[in-house]
Amino acid sequence: MKLKKLMARVSDFLDADSKTQLEEIKSIRKVLKELKSKERDLKDKIAQVPAKNTEDKEELQIKLDVIYAQRKKGLDRVKELKKLLQEKKRIKLQRASEL
Repeated sequence: MKLKKLMARVSDFLDADSKTQLEEIKSIRKVLKELKSKERDLKDKIAQVPAKNTEDKEELQIKLDVIYAQRKKGLDRVKELKKLLQEKKRIKLQRASEL
């Protein structure tokens, strides 16, 4: 096989992986939006709970903390995927310029 054909195959392979990562980013973002909505709702509920009812506030705060941790983990994953995509793009451009 010629070099150009091999490079085209490698490029197709890398693009397929990139598409999968882009789809993962989209799905994570969708979940992150839902979690943000739940987070806002919980903050509103906490604000409406009377000060004397500390048990309910603590329970809601625990749920809020869990949602916050999930969102943070999701955001970290999106950043990681974006970084990988940029790195692959940079490598691909370097290889193309070397030819």
